[in-house]
Amino acid sequence: MKLISWIWWMVKKDVALVTSLRDGMNLVSYEFVACQDAKKGVLILSEFAGAAQSLGAGAILVNPWNITEVATSIAQALNMPAEEREKRHKHNFAHVTSHTAQEWAETFVSELNDTVVEAKIRTRQVPPLLPINKAINRYLQSNNRLLILGFNATLTEPVDTPGSRGDQIKEMELKVHPGLKEPLKALCRDPKTTIVVLSGSDRNVLDDNFGEYDMWLAAENGMFLRLTKGKWMTTMPEHLNMEWVESVKHVFEYFTERTPRSHFDRRETSLVWNYKYADVEFGRLQARDMLQHLWTGPISNASVDVVQGGRSVEVRAIGVTKGAAVDRILGEIVHSKSMTTPIDYVLCVGHFLAKDEDVYTFFEPELPSDAVGVARTKATDGLKLPVERRSSLKLPASRSGSKSSQTRTPRPSPNHDKKPTNNTCGSSRRPSPEKISWNVLDLKGENYFSCSVGRTRTNARYILQSSDDVVSFLKELAVASSGSSSS
Repeated sequence: MKLISWIWWMVKKDVALVTSLRDGMNLVSYEFVACQDAKKGVLILSEFAGAAQSLGAGAILVNPWNITEVATSIAQALNMPAEEREKRHKHNFAHVTSHTAQEWAETFVSELNDTVVEAKIRTRQVPPLLPINKAINRYLQSNNRLLILGFNATLTEPVDTPGSRGDQIKEMELKVHPGLKEPLKALCRDPKTTIVVLSGSDRNVLDDNFGEYDMWLAAENGMFLRLTKGKWMTTMPEHLNMEWVESVKHVFEYFTERTPRSHFDRRETSLVWNYKYADVEFGRLQARDMLQHLWTGPISNASVDVVQGGRSVEVRAIGVTKGAAVDRILGEIVHSKSMTTPIDYVLCVGHFLAKDEDVYTFFEPELPSDAVGVARTKATDGLKLPVERRSSLKLPASRSGSKSSQTRTPRPSPNHDKKPTNNTCGSSRRPSPEKISWNVLDLKGENYFSCSVGRTRTNARYILQSSDDVVSFLKELAVASSGSSSS
């Protein structure tokens, strides 16, 4: 059949019936959807067809071996109300027009590049231990310091000992290490030091553990932010699509019921299934089966990222990472503190999963990137938090005194044109400030210390073995800071 005849045939039909018993890459279903933008025809699709994974949401899925079901589906399609036809077609048409050959090729190449990066991480040498004396000396010589600290397995007390089963109840209730109370208070009292606890935990957990300190709390991978003296605000990108949550929740509930000692946590921007306390081999098998269920069902067309931990599976909205949130967090801190001098020392310590290790590279002075700029305002003005990714906007400002200041890759500055939207979480957004760009960072390589806790495959410069080592280091830092302030 000639192409023009084939297209005419596709455009004129009310219903397409595809009853494949087995296929891999049959494009008939996609072609029918592409030709039906005017007529809104109904697609009846075999559940065994390859296209069922991507077009199943808008099509009527049938078992071609069940003649009665096929006949019923034909009658349903022919008598379907126009409103339902349009809804089903709209869903599938959006998928067909967005998942083009060009998009597939770009995704394929991008994943190949990711594989290369991951391979380099696996084969790279283990970073050295954090040079504590050097980190403290550079801290004392700096004028405006930023400390970004993870929470779980960083500031918590270790309760999982080698060879033991672990105390599940105790570990699930995250508590700050008891030896950190005085060091944290001492560091928070230093007017030259700003501390941010950046965690995947929800807001209540951070409130319970750090409410008494004068510091910034960034919950759910930085999507919610507050100074402990203020109220929670959201740093979520506008128009964040969370329609996938309920369907993923059902899958997590299914596997939680069938995996003893597993549990899942529902947060406002993500769902996390944890099988740390389950049988090791059975937990891995269940996790593999869960991923297959997710990719072929609830998240096949959803804009989400799947983050696999050592014993966990997390599904979060795409682009929700600690590194992506740092821009917004940094801008808010600068304006709230009315900073007049750039940050010249950064310490970033955490037990972050691979997806969140972009927080280490964000501040890396030796990576090529342009200066970080935010809008400077009066003390009473606020900051409209940016929604773009790091590479979306170039800023004319440059860093004085820092390495490679003319060759850094672009990072976003706040977007002042978009209007803030309401969020279901009830948190507030701050209004847009005046557009006067200035340099937030003046960070030299010797003043940046990124440190991974308990992870040797990392993008961080240094490592520490456990949270006990973090506590020991922060105690020394607090003593040095107090001594410097008193003198």
